[in-house]
Amino acid sequence: MRKGVLAALVVLLLAGCAGGDSGAGDPAEAVERYIQAKIAADAEAVRALLCSDMEADFDREAGSFAGVEARLEGMDCRRDGDTNVVRCQGKIVATYGPENLDFPLTAYRVVLEGGVWKWCGEAG
Repeated sequence: MRKGVLAALVVLLLAGCAGGDSGAGDPAEAVERYIQAKIAADAEAVRALLCSDMEADFDREAGSFAGVEARLEGMDCRRDGDTNVVRCQGKIVATYGPENLDFPLTAYRVVLEGGVWKWCGEAG
């Protein structure tokens, strides 16, 4: 009986140490999903990926590219070390009538809310 309890404790201890990841995923992937949702005018996805500090800006964020054709070119986002900053390369190209406008991607702040990484505006 004692050996069984000891073995169970060892298994639980090892399971708790395995991976070392909080389960929150990669903050850079969260930023990429947010940007993709924003250019697709996917309000539901934007809301799910927007941090609570930015909720007042939801309508602006969700509607930024509504009614225009937009696409991503060369998007590559990576977390800046262990910081809460994700730096992205590439651009959003939006077509307004006959004109293409480029919106370069930049550095964005991320926060962990409820175990999920969320986009929280441009980094300063």
